Amino acid sequence: MKILFASITTGLTGGVRYMFEVANGLKERGHDVKIVALTGDHSWFKNLKVDIIYKPLNLNMFRSTIYSLYKFYSHIALQNVKRTPYGFFRSISSKLLGIRPDSIIELAELIKDFDADVTIATYYLTAFSVWFSQNKNPFYLMQDFPELVEIYEGKVGLNIFKLSLKLPFSFVAVSSYIKQLILDNNPTARVTIANPGVNLEIFRPKSKTKESNKKKVMVILRGSKYKGDELALKVLKNVNKKIPIHVIFVGNRRLVSYYSKTMKLDFKYTVFSNVSDDVLAELYSSSDAFLYTSYVEGFGLPPLEAMACGTPVVMTDNKGSRDYAVNGFNALISQPGDVKSLVDNLLKVLQDDKLRDKLIENGLETAKKFTWEKTVENFEKALKEIN
Repeated sequence: MKILFASITTGLTGGVRYMFEVANGLKERGHDVKIVALTGDHSWFKNLKVDIIYKPLNLNMFRSTIYSLYKFYSHIALQNVKRTPYGFFRSISSKLLGIRPDSIIELAELIKDFDADVTIATYYLTAFSVWFSQNKNPFYLMQDFPELVEIYEGKVGLNIFKLSLKLPFSFVAVSSYIKQLILDNNPTARVTIANPGVNLEIFRPKSKTKESNKKKVMVILRGSKYKGDELALKVLKNVNKKIPIHVIFVGNRRLVSYYSKTMKLDFKYTVFSNVSDDVLAELYSSSDAFLYTSYVEGFGLPPLEAMACGTPVVMTDNKGSRDYAVNGFNALISQPGDVKSLVDNLLKVLQDDKLRDKLIENGLETAKKFTWEKTVENFEKALKEIN
């Protein structure tokens, strides 16, 4: 089967990782798989086995000079920042000139160049690109949710998002929550659930080295309001008053510095940025607990990764995680925004060894049920049903 994934960008996000993992898996199963994107840099994902075709951009002398200066600046000042010429000029046109190229139409034109048996949208805007391209067997990989869309695209984007769910596509949803979201807007839609997976060769328990008597708590900071960063920090400050803790932050150093100044963090912490999956697994394994405080998620993979590493999880009921997280069985779960409950649960995990052992054992068993191989199997099944 010829399979085409359509994406706006290939930058590091959970949604793009899902696309790459599934694309790799489908190719290994003998399918002809390609990805088209307007812009991005996929070097962060190692061993990608499929071709990515980016939108070409013809540079005149002026543009070439400006772009060369930008690359030099990126190398000197920004170090790890990478951007294609197309991505750079899309950003410039938006921020400096007050205009933005029509991404939907541009991607639709790019999609038309490929004869595919099925064309898969990976974001609500790309759903319209796939629809306008008129390629056969349009398909929609749904990973988005209203709160995410509204933060980045506002009320107009939210209305467009809801409209995308009414398109006459076949759908793959990353969770039961996302499936219900689709059916609420499109009751007759055919929806298959293909949960994200965990690479158990990477995310597995590793030996811990005790550096101090302080309990280690790991938190991933993202900067978006719905991720609950400030909620997590309030919980950590309250827990530290009762048990001295050492926090492992995974996130942007500038973001952590901002929180340190604005929220006056009074506990010891270490920051890790731009970490590989191998390092991330080591950080999970070295921690006594993983705290996850999102208000809403399409699925919420990090707690499952922590479980696979043998780390007990304290988290919020963020809707998407209901497919794997069970309160008192493999995690302690609080309602979003409930600081007191999260503090109590984190203290329980850090102080009750019997409870910790139970959560660790059941978390490891849970993680074994969620692999990328299973994801690809469910995804392929959905594709075959439409042909």
